[in-house]
Amino acid sequence: MLMKASSLIFTAGLLVTMVVPGTTAAQEGEILPLLLPKTPWPDYGVKVPERISGHVLLKQKEATRGATGVAVTDGYSVVKTDDQGAYEITPSPDAVFLYITRPSGHDVLGNWYKPLAARVDFTIQEAEDEKDFIFVHLTDAHVSENRRSLVGLSTFVRELNSMTPRPRFVVNSGDLLNLHKALVNSPASGHASFRNYVGIMNHLAMPCYNVAGDHTDSSYRLDQFPRGDHRCAKPMYWEYLGPHFFSFEYGAIHFVSVDFGYHLGKRQIVVNGKQLEYPTNQVQPMHVKWLDQDMAARGKRQYVITAAEFDLEDHCPGFLELARKHDVRMQLVGDIHVVSSKDRFVPYRVGGALAGCWWNPRTSNLCPDLSPQGYMIYHVRGEKLESFYKGLGQRVAIVSHRIGAPISGRVTLRAHLVQPQTGESLEYSLDGTRWQGMKETGRPFYRALYQATIDTTALSDGLQEIIIRSSSTGEVRSQPFVVANNTRDKRYNGDALLSFTVATPTDWTTARAPVGKAEVLLNGAVIGELEQGKHKTYVFPVASKQLDQVNLLSFRFAEAQDGITLTSPSLTHNDVIYRDPRDVAIRQVKAAHWGEAAADWGGYIAGNVRPPDETPFDRRQNIFCFILSEYK
Repeated sequence: MLMKASSLIFTAGLLVTMVVPGTTAAQEGEILPLLLPKTPWPDYGVKVPERISGHVLLKQKEATRGATGVAVTDGYSVVKTDDQGAYEITPSPDAVFLYITRPSGHDVLGNWYKPLAARVDFTIQEAEDEKDFIFVHLTDAHVSENRRSLVGLSTFVRELNSMTPRPRFVVNSGDLLNLHKALVNSPASGHASFRNYVGIMNHLAMPCYNVAGDHTDSSYRLDQFPRGDHRCAKPMYWEYLGPHFFSFEYGAIHFVSVDFGYHLGKRQIVVNGKQLEYPTNQVQPMHVKWLDQDMAARGKRQYVITAAEFDLEDHCPGFLELARKHDVRMQLVGDIHVVSSKDRFVPYRVGGALAGCWWNPRTSNLCPDLSPQGYMIYHVRGEKLESFYKGLGQRVAIVSHRIGAPISGRVTLRAHLVQPQTGESLEYSLDGTRWQGMKETGRPFYRALYQATIDTTALSDGLQEIIIRSSSTGEVRSQPFVVANNTRDKRYNGDALLSFTVATPTDWTTARAPVGKAEVLLNGAVIGELEQGKHKTYVFPVASKQLDQVNLLSFRFAEAQDGITLTSPSLTHNDVIYRDPRDVAIRQVKAAHWGEAAADWGGYIAGNVRPPDETPFDRRQNIFCFILSEYK
């Protein structure tokens, strides 16, 4: 019987997110009381006016005057105010709100969206300078009636309110709630989830711009907007959060919110033996038209960043044309619960997930890629953006190396400390007892950067651990890595078998076989080649003399942009199955959330191929480690 050499490795992998003294776990703490002031609700029973007119007024110290060039919209067409601040619009019969685009350098007084009426006015005032500001990209909060989600969201709000300087705003790019996307939630459950999310987020000391996702849909008001109507699942969202297509401006950036989920009755999916109607995840023509108008109305010398649940290149017809026309430079996306980016014509950045694996306690507060539950923080200076990912309730983070990464010789380990206190620093240990100070190397926004150089030749080959802690609070982070100096101080009897499948089919990532010549290397030596364009399972024999305590699998592609998708690779030696440490940890997080069968879902992406995308089940990795036990 084959045995699996995995438990030790996975235990080490979990150390990256242990709850330790000085940290605030997402599962601990108090829930903020719900703060639910009255907000504008649509007047469903009122006929849409044939014309709507009004003014956008600029409030100043001395006087109030008309604001020129402010975009006003009903969600279907866009007009701009004249030099007196006046506008007039012919609303769509499908409209439910009238609202404005927050102009750069100004704040909206009162509500930025209002119910339809024959006359609707808005007031703005000058805001603080926006040449240099910070904002937060939150995604996949999946708030429900689950206490863990409410505590986690409360922790998030407290963290942001305590930051110095405070972020100017938050963008939440989808899956705010955990409602069932098949419209099977009761109205009571939908209201409870919305009230929980809105009531906690209202404690934020800065605005939050919420982007609808398919998990914000509910079964409410289907009598007014039946299945097949593009509005059928949106009323509850409107009632608590306002319009689901909108824009706002800060500094040189025009942000646009895009909702891609529509319950049109066209997408039928069998779930647990039941045929259910799921959203059609494709932006519909009337909203593509609105996007074109909205981005055309942006301020001078502004570029565009979109916020949506997922990549609009795949879910918005004509998006590339719109991007070229309107200078769309970046997408803020979520949905897949990993920290990732994609280099396309319009690159996107995935903001991890506040919920991690949907607030599942069995996953140790991890996302499916082993990132902690958390969110992205962006610093904008003019047209330049920089960012970092912050773990929820965590100030200490290990930046490099990744979990289970092979290192050799002298290497530099990097970490950061968020919002350092006076006299606070980071220190590290390789054995948990002897602590040494790390060198501070810089202070970019919100954090101090630290590094330490270690000589791995003084360490034994195999799995090791770096432990980093705050000198003041005792907050600790640890991470396993692999020392691979190839000392060859051990010899192994018995041959081994290396196995994996190339171009395995997946619902998440495009299967990929090599286009050109591709060699398979173990410990730097070629042990075989991959067939071009073939979906195939490979088993390579490895002679005992080729084995080391740490065995490194890699691939060499003749084409610079070539690559493969592959299943979890394994090395079998003396009836023991060995896997890469990172792979073991990811497999067990997947199994903890989706069940044991999920451990074998997906795999890895090797090489420089573009696409496919990284997902919860497919991660980029070019070197895999197999650490053999000492032969007896």
